[in-house]
Amino acid sequence: MTYVNQVYKIEYMSNVWRHVFPLIPDERKWLFVSLAPFKLLPDRELHRKPKGRPCSTRICNNMDIREVTNQQRLCGWCRNPSHITRSCPNRNS
Repeated sequence: MTYVNQVYKIEYMSNVWRHVFPLIPDERKWLFVSLAPFKLLPDRELHRKPKGRPCSTRICNNMDIREVTNQQRLCGWCRNPSHITRSCPNRNS
């Protein structure tokens, strides 16, 4: 025998619609709300991340600590230790 939840049976559906819904009162008695314009503020939580490299969400532990080396960082363009690639004087030449 296959199991079917009670929600999907016809008897359950007919019980939902068995009740009588109350009538809507006369439109003239409705309370009208002021239709003054309002300022819609964006939800900052739904804001997309900017383009670029993704931010790391890893939690660092003792395995992630690198040993400190005495080597200086080199420029990726000319391999000199005095500057980085963005400020390399030889890059545009």
